[in-house]
Amino acid sequence: MTQKELKAIKAQLLQDRALLLSGISRIQRVSTPPGDLEGGDVCDIATSDRDRELRLRLSERERQKLKEIEEALERIEEGTFGICERCGEKIPFGRLKVMPSTTVCVACKTKEEKQRKLVEETSGTPLAREMSLGEYGKEEEE
Repeated sequence: MTQKELKAIKAQLLQDRALLLSGISRIQRVSTPPGDLEGGDVCDIATSDRDRELRLRLSERERQKLKEIEEALERIEEGTFGICERCGEKIPFGRLKVMPSTTVCVACKTKEEKQRKLVEETSGTPLAREMSLGEYGKEEEE
């Protein structure tokens, strides 16, 4: 990856971080504290609680995305950005451009998804109870 490409991805990550931070603070300002609808009927309170819960869920998702962006920015500073944390190979620029916070290459992600699918399909079987996803991956590599 060239320095120009790296700068472009860093700029994208910084822009994404700014957008998320403004969205999180907006959600926090809009949230109605519990019990703030004193005198409202049961439906009003239930609707308010459901809306607050939805906003909090969205906020948690945004916080997770923010964490991923922060970690990607750290990897840029450390010089490890764009290197698959599983196999150590370079992650193609096209993948990083689309998913700048990714930490794995397509091959490792595909392998992980196949392993997860196998575990899900065999859940409840003795094999699934005895093997964790990580153990299965180690056996397959050997």
